[in-house]
Amino acid sequence: MKRLRAAVLAVLGVAPAAHAMDFRQVGDTLVLSGPVAGDDLVRLRNHIAAFRVKLVLLHDSPGGDLWTGYRIGNWIRDEGLPTAVSGKCESACGLIFLSGARRSFSDGKPPAQTMVGLHGAHTVGTNRPLTEFSPRMAYMIRTMTGRKYPDDLLKRTVYPHNAEDIVYAFHPGRYAPDAAGRGIVECLKQAHASFTCTMLNGLDALGIGVITEPEVLQLPESVKELLGRLS
Repeated sequence: MKRLRAAVLAVLGVAPAAHAMDFRQVGDTLVLSGPVAGDDLVRLRNHIAAFRVKLVLLHDSPGGDLWTGYRIGNWIRDEGLPTAVSGKCESACGLIFLSGARRSFSDGKPPAQTMVGLHGAHTVGTNRPLTEFSPRMAYMIRTMTGRKYPDDLLKRTVYPHNAEDIVYAFHPGRYAPDAAGRGIVECLKQAHASFTCTMLNGLDALGIGVITEPEVLQLPESVKELLGRLS
């Protein structure tokens, strides 16, 4: 177990010594922002023991410690807490978001800046794919989305050709109801260091289970004021 954790600490592009997530409580909303780090689960448990939390809002997080992301996600699901996203929520943050009993995009940031990103595990620095973690990641994504996440896309998400390949989900309300593509974007790393991003026809965040609520969550002004200070 120790060896597994040591390996997981080196995935998803953030080193184990990264700063912990920032916890901010506004009313009954807990705002989590910044990179996911090794002691965040203990901090989260202690926080929720001291405060009344009805919503976990993930704001501008690049991800981080995959092992901690798994454990935070499982704990949030066991507690039956809903999650929402404001800004960009990638990799380990995306897995935490998927663990919400109900999941929403929020109006904390403009729709074009609000997204959930999922990608495979890889080492820091060398970006070597760590496919030994892919089955567990696939199981978590499949389970948390109610098996709605398409199998072919799931395989490309957790077994990418390039470690930096990523799948983004935007709110489908940004797009016309009859549009072929409605917010699921696959970005593939190219040899010349840029990305080629393609909107995937016929898929949207609600249909593949990334979100459970079609409406954009309207946040209290007090929460928006905090997000403005964090941005």
